[in-house]
Amino acid sequence: MTNKPAIPATCSTSEAAKILGISVRAAQLWVENGMLQAWKTPGGHRRILRSSLALIVEQQKMAADQGTGEALSILIIETAQSEREYLGEALLAAFPNSKIQLSATAFESLLSLGEKTPDVLIANLDTLDAVSLQQHDRASGTSLLAGTLLIALAPDHAAMAELRRQLPSEFILLGKPPAQDELQRLIRAFIQGRQNHRRKA
Repeated sequence: MTNKPAIPATCSTSEAAKILGISVRAAQLWVENGMLQAWKTPGGHRRILRSSLALIVEQQKMAADQGTGEALSILIIETAQSEREYLGEALLAAFPNSKIQLSATAFESLLSLGEKTPDVLIANLDTLDAVSLQQHDRASGTSLLAGTLLIALAPDHAAMAELRRQLPSEFILLGKPPAQDELQRLIRAFIQGRQNHRRKA
Protein backbone atom coordinates (compact mmCIF):
# COMPACT_ATOMS: atom_id res chain seq x y z
CA MET A 1 0.00 0.00 0.00
CA THR A 2 1.55 3.28 -1.09
CA ASN A 3 1.26 6.49 0.85
CA LYS A 4 -0.60 9.31 -0.86
CA PRO A 5 1.40 12.52 -1.18
CA ALA A 6 0.50 15.09 1.46
CA ILE A 7 -1.84 17.80 0.22
CA PRO A 8 -0.23 21.21 0.77
CA ALA A 9 -1.79 23.29 3.54
CA THR A 10 -3.98 25.86 1.85
CA CYS A 11 -6.61 28.49 2.53
CA SER A 12 -9.27 30.28 0.53
CA THR A 13 -8.75 33.64 -1.16
CA SER A 14 -11.02 35.36 1.38
CA GLU A 15 -9.07 33.80 4.29
CA ALA A 16 -5.79 34.97 2.76
CA ALA A 17 -7.19 38.47 2.23
CA LYS A 18 -8.25 38.63 5.88
CA ILE A 19 -4.84 37.50 7.13
CA LEU A 20 -3.04 40.04 4.92
CA GLY A 21 -5.48 42.86 5.65
CA ILE A 22 -6.32 43.42 1.99
CA SER A 23 -9.42 43.07 -0.18
CA VAL A 24 -10.37 39.77 -1.81
CA ARG A 25 -9.82 41.38 -5.23
CA ALA A 26 -6.30 42.44 -4.23
CA ALA A 27 -5.58 38.88 -3.06
CA GLN A 28 -6.79 37.58 -6.43
CA LEU A 29 -4.48 40.04 -8.20
CA TRP A 30 -1.57 38.98 -5.99
CA VAL A 31 -2.17 35.39 -7.11
CA GLU A 32 -2.34 36.44 -10.77
CA ASN A 33 0.91 38.42 -10.41
CA GLY A 34 2.67 35.50 -8.70
CA MET A 35 3.03 37.16 -5.30
CA LEU A 36 0.91 34.37 -3.81
CA GLN A 37 1.09 30.77 -5.00
CA ALA A 38 -2.20 28.98 -5.57
CA TRP A 39 -3.91 26.11 -7.37
CA LYS A 40 -7.51 25.38 -8.30
CA THR A 41 -9.67 22.52 -7.10
CA PRO A 42 -11.58 20.39 -9.66
CA GLY A 43 -14.59 22.55 -8.76
CA GLY A 44 -12.71 25.68 -9.83
CA HIS A 45 -12.10 27.12 -6.34
CA ARG A 46 -8.75 28.82 -5.83
CA ARG A 47 -6.66 27.56 -2.92
CA ILE A 48 -3.69 29.59 -1.75
CA LEU A 49 -0.62 27.86 -0.35
CA ARG A 50 -0.15 28.88 3.27
CA SER A 51 3.63 28.72 2.80
CA SER A 52 3.53 31.57 0.27
CA LEU A 53 1.09 33.44 2.50
CA ALA A 54 3.48 33.06 5.45
CA LEU A 55 6.29 34.49 3.31
CA ILE A 56 4.26 37.64 2.56
CA VAL A 57 3.31 38.02 6.24
CA GLU A 58 7.00 37.71 7.18
CA GLN A 59 7.91 40.38 4.62
CA GLN A 60 5.24 42.67 6.10
CA LYS A 61 6.68 42.11 9.59
CA MET A 62 10.21 42.80 8.39
CA ALA A 63 9.08 45.99 6.68
CA ALA A 64 7.30 47.07 9.87
CA ASP A 65 10.33 46.19 12.04
CA GLN A 66 12.78 47.97 9.75
CA GLY A 67 10.33 50.80 9.40
CA THR A 68 11.06 53.85 7.36
CA GLY A 69 11.75 56.04 10.37
CA GLU A 70 8.95 58.18 9.02
CA ALA A 71 5.45 57.93 7.63
CA LEU A 72 5.45 58.27 3.86
CA SER A 73 2.60 59.89 1.97
CA ILE A 74 1.98 58.09 -1.32
CA LEU A 75 -0.45 59.38 -3.94
CA ILE A 76 -1.63 56.96 -6.64
CA ILE A 77 -3.45 58.42 -9.65
CA GLU A 78 -5.00 55.63 -11.70
CA THR A 79 -8.32 55.64 -13.57
CA ALA A 80 -8.88 51.86 -13.27
CA GLN A 81 -10.30 51.19 -9.81
CA SER A 82 -9.04 47.60 -9.50
CA GLU A 83 -5.49 48.60 -10.46
CA ARG A 84 -5.63 51.63 -8.16
CA GLU A 85 -6.76 49.55 -5.18
CA TYR A 86 -4.27 46.78 -5.89
CA LEU A 87 -1.35 49.21 -6.01
CA GLY A 88 -2.49 50.92 -2.83
CA GLU A 89 -2.90 47.71 -0.87
CA ALA A 90 0.38 46.24 -2.13
CA LEU A 91 2.29 49.37 -1.09
CA LEU A 92 0.53 49.56 2.27
CA ALA A 93 1.57 45.96 2.91
CA ALA A 94 5.18 46.81 2.05
CA PHE A 95 5.21 50.19 3.84
CA PRO A 96 2.75 49.84 6.73
CA ASN A 97 3.55 53.27 8.21
CA SER A 98 2.52 55.05 5.04
CA LYS A 99 -0.53 57.12 4.26
CA ILE A 100 -1.86 56.00 0.88
CA GLN A 101 -4.15 58.29 -1.11
CA LEU A 102 -5.95 56.92 -4.15
CA SER A 103 -7.30 59.14 -6.90
CA ALA A 104 -8.89 58.64 -10.30
CA THR A 105 -8.64 62.33 -11.17
CA ALA A 106 -6.31 63.84 -13.74
CA PHE A 107 -2.72 64.62 -12.82
CA GLU A 108 -3.24 68.32 -13.55
CA SER A 109 -5.41 68.52 -10.40
CA LEU A 110 -2.11 68.42 -8.51
CA LEU A 111 -1.29 71.83 -9.87
CA SER A 112 -3.97 73.38 -7.70
CA LEU A 113 -2.99 71.55 -4.52
CA GLY A 114 -2.51 73.92 -1.64
CA GLU A 115 -1.53 71.25 0.85
CA LYS A 116 1.69 69.30 1.34
CA THR A 117 2.75 67.47 -1.80
CA PRO A 118 3.17 63.68 -1.53
CA ASP A 119 6.51 61.99 -0.86
CA VAL A 120 5.79 59.50 -3.66
CA LEU A 121 3.58 60.05 -6.69
CA ILE A 122 2.61 57.12 -8.91
CA ALA A 123 0.55 58.15 -11.93
CA ASN A 124 -0.89 56.37 -14.93
CA LEU A 125 0.70 57.98 -17.98
CA ASP A 126 -2.80 58.57 -19.40
CA THR A 127 -3.53 60.95 -16.51
CA LEU A 128 -0.14 62.62 -16.57
CA ASP A 129 -0.10 66.15 -17.97
CA ALA A 130 3.66 66.67 -18.05
CA VAL A 131 3.33 69.77 -20.26
CA SER A 132 1.15 71.55 -17.68
CA LEU A 133 3.62 70.58 -14.95
CA GLN A 134 6.58 72.03 -16.88
CA GLN A 135 4.65 75.22 -17.70
CA HIS A 136 3.74 75.64 -14.03
CA ASP A 137 7.36 75.13 -12.96
CA ARG A 138 8.66 77.68 -15.50
CA ALA A 139 6.02 80.25 -14.50
CA SER A 140 6.59 79.86 -10.75
CA GLY A 141 10.36 79.39 -10.89
CA THR A 142 10.07 76.39 -8.58
CA SER A 143 9.22 72.75 -9.11
CA LEU A 144 5.79 71.83 -7.78
CA LEU A 145 6.93 68.34 -6.86
CA ALA A 146 10.55 68.99 -5.86
CA GLY A 147 11.68 66.29 -3.44
CA THR A 148 8.93 63.89 -4.55
CA LEU A 149 9.67 60.47 -6.05
CA LEU A 150 7.84 60.63 -9.40
CA ILE A 151 6.83 57.37 -11.08
CA ALA A 152 4.82 57.19 -14.32
CA LEU A 153 3.14 53.97 -15.44
CA ALA A 154 3.04 53.26 -19.17
CA PRO A 155 0.47 50.80 -20.55
CA ASP A 156 2.26 50.47 -23.90
CA HIS A 157 5.50 48.52 -23.42
CA ALA A 158 6.33 48.74 -27.12
CA ALA A 159 6.48 52.52 -26.98
CA MET A 160 8.47 52.77 -23.72
CA ALA A 161 11.56 54.36 -25.31
CA GLU A 162 9.53 57.07 -27.05
CA LEU A 163 7.39 57.68 -23.96
CA ARG A 164 10.51 58.06 -21.83
CA ARG A 165 11.80 60.82 -24.15
CA GLN A 166 8.53 62.71 -23.77
CA LEU A 167 8.61 62.71 -19.96
CA PRO A 168 10.46 65.24 -17.80
CA SER A 169 13.74 63.73 -16.60
CA GLU A 170 12.52 63.71 -12.98
CA PHE A 171 10.09 60.88 -13.76
CA ILE A 172 10.87 57.18 -13.57
CA LEU A 173 8.91 55.24 -16.20
CA LEU A 174 7.65 51.74 -15.43
CA GLY A 175 5.40 49.41 -17.41
CA LYS A 176 1.93 48.40 -16.26
CA PRO A 177 1.43 46.59 -14.03
CA PRO A 178 4.68 47.53 -12.28
CA ALA A 179 6.72 44.70 -10.79
CA GLN A 180 6.16 44.98 -7.04
CA ASP A 181 9.77 44.22 -6.12
CA GLU A 182 11.02 46.93 -8.49
CA LEU A 183 8.52 49.47 -7.17
CA GLN A 184 9.43 48.69 -3.57
CA ARG A 185 13.16 48.90 -4.31
CA LEU A 186 12.67 52.35 -5.86
CA ILE A 187 10.75 53.61 -2.84
CA ARG A 188 13.23 52.11 -0.34
CA ALA A 189 16.14 53.67 -2.25
CA PHE A 190 14.29 57.02 -2.18
CA ILE A 191 13.75 56.71 1.59
CA GLN A 192 17.40 55.79 2.17
CA GLY A 193 18.60 58.68 0.02
CA ARG A 194 16.43 61.16 1.88
CA GLN A 195 17.57 59.85 5.25
CA ASN A 196 21.23 60.12 4.16
CA HIS A 197 20.64 63.69 2.99
CA ARG A 198 19.08 64.62 6.35
CA ARG A 199 22.02 63.10 8.26
CA LYS A 200 24.47 65.19 6.22
CA ALA A 201 22.45 68.39 6.68
